Amino acid sequence: MNQVNINLMIFLFLIILLMIVIRNPAPKKEYKVNEFLSLKLENGITNIYVKNRQFRQCMYLLLNIPTDKIRDYEEIDSIDKAAENLDRSMEGNRSGQYGIDPEVEFWGHCSNITAWAENGYDTRILHRNLAFPLLKRLVEVGDPQARKVFKEEIALRLSSNHPTVINYLIQENYLRHLSSQELESIFDEINLSFLDNLVRNLNHALESPQPISDNHILYLFQNLFRSFNQKHIPLIFSKIKKRITHQHHKKMALLIYEKYKNKSSFPEIKFINDNIEAFDLDEFSLVEYDSKIIGILEEENTQIFLNDKNVEFIYNIEGFEAIYESIEELNLNNNIIETLEGIEKFPNLKILNLDNNVISDLSNLENLSKLEDLSIRNNRITNLEILDGLESLKRINLSGNKLLKEIPESFNHLPHLKSVKVWNCDIRIYNENTKEFFWNDQNYRYFTGFTEEALQYYEKTHKANARSREDGGLYKDFTRWVIKMNTLIRENKISYGDIKKFEELTESNAIWSGKLTRKFEKWLFNKSQMKITEFF
Repeated sequence: MNQVNINLMIFLFLIILLMIVIRNPAPKKEYKVNEFLSLKLENGITNIYVKNRQFRQCMYLLLNIPTDKIRDYEEIDSIDKAAENLDRSMEGNRSGQYGIDPEVEFWGHCSNITAWAENGYDTRILHRNLAFPLLKRLVEVGDPQARKVFKEEIALRLSSNHPTVINYLIQENYLRHLSSQELESIFDEINLSFLDNLVRNLNHALESPQPISDNHILYLFQNLFRSFNQKHIPLIFSKIKKRITHQHHKKMALLIYEKYKNKSSFPEIKFINDNIEAFDLDEFSLVEYDSKIIGILEEENTQIFLNDKNVEFIYNIEGFEAIYESIEELNLNNNIIETLEGIEKFPNLKILNLDNNVISDLSNLENLSKLEDLSIRNNRITNLEILDGLESLKRINLSGNKLLKEIPESFNHLPHLKSVKVWNCDIRIYNENTKEFFWNDQNYRYFTGFTEEALQYYEKTHKANARSREDGGLYKDFTRWVIKMNTLIRENKISYGDIKKFEELTESNAIWSGKLTRKFEKWLFNKSQMKITEFF
């Protein structure tokens, strides 16, 4: 048989094989997570679809299946079975690493994507390389839940202080989606290690005996600024200034100002206010405190930024006399303010930032009837009753006020209030009347109303973790569970000690479907009768 005939036979064989594959494709399975998100098993590969279009992203194996336990997962044929057998502890491992059957792997992916969706798109549940691009895509196609949590998830993962996560978010430009205020609130809490290389290079260049060109210094800054929005430049530069010699501040401020001053999104006045010692102020109206210039004003200026000015008493700030009523936004972050006396002089304020002061009393805020956005993070607030009259209030950030124990019911009477943040407070009391505020804005992650016994019992009886190993924040499933358990324990006057002792003695469940089992109830009754007998 000559070579031509051999080649022809090989070609015909391949054609026949192709026809067989076309007529008998690999079985396809589809699972719908919600109206925006679904998964399909196609030719042995799990694909994600967003609004019926394939989402092209490197797919990671999201389930933990040790090689000696693969048989335990071979019979999975539904999402419910997958949820019972799979967990999220192997986030980030490559698909197919353990030679798992594609269908088993498919249900594993379905389980984890569903858990992710049911937990409000909690990006800790999936690997960041999948979670953030997928969440962003859901925002783009109009998923309302995704839109609601997208920026919060960026902020929360950034605040975890995990270097790998922070670098990922910076390199992939996710921080551009945050406002300057949101970014500042996070930068106050984390180690800004991503600035280390820039600061090191800057200090080396500035202290070098050889003259360094201005273009080289600008190049170093621009490399960092590209990962952020131009509106973030004043904030980032303020953090960098603290780590380099004071004598170089003016030169760098002027270089940055000249480079960006004509950019539409660059906050020129804020940058000048933050670096006021570097500029000629003859053309501006001045704001003074204790005979020192702390800011500038422009005609028709409605925004005032006086953060980091060592202000203690608002009523001692001078220069606003002619424009009190025109000011709509006032930033007094990072000062040493104790009392809000004087704030009533700004009757038309819509945005007020008082983060990182030492305020314990909110008196005088009741006069700001037009206030829509209030941020008083990291103060000493305990009583919020004074806010009852702020009927225009839409957003309030109380994060970091360690003395706050619960979200006040009076917030329900504020008709426009949509967002209440209480991250890193001490919210240990859950109230059904404020549940909307509790579950929104990821506040549940910072709930403190549980004991170590509750956490241990949950992780003993569930395959999931109670809290993230990355940032210590609670998962929604645990928060829901512990709130129900708190009610169950309180109403039945039992303890985790009772539950543990019963289950050890009887090898039976004390709790089933959120209720005490009959066997446990009988055991508790007998126990109480024994106490009565012993008493007599």
